[in-house]
Amino acid sequence: MNNLAVGIELLFTGMLTTFLVLVFLLFLMKATSALINKQSALDGEPAAPEMKPATPAPRAETVAAVPSEDLATDELVAIMTALGMVLPANHKAVVRVAPPSTTGVGEEELVAAIVGAMAAR
Repeated sequence: MNNLAVGIELLFTGMLTTFLVLVFLLFLMKATSALINKQSALDGEPAAPEMKPATPAPRAETVAAVPSEDLATDELVAIMTALGMVLPANHKAVVRVAPPSTTGVGEEELVAAIVGAMAAR
């Protein structure tokens, strides 16, 4: 029973010591910050650089493409080439191409367009 009491006493002593050290470091950091801010105010330079508000990044808009019967082979090659230039290199990207029956383009032409887009990369 004596060992249990010693263990609990050491537990609370260690926790109290850790808490007091952290509070001391908190006040030390606040005092250092106040001293640096006061020194830089006397020198005439701002303590911290002024932050400009961040401009939001432009959002990429998703446009739903309706399958068209008029999609020519040249247009498909141009679209696939543009996608090849936009997509990140050496990263996986999912590109879904409508089935040949929907676009009116033959399977060979579709494969040639995809190969051409990959070769342009």
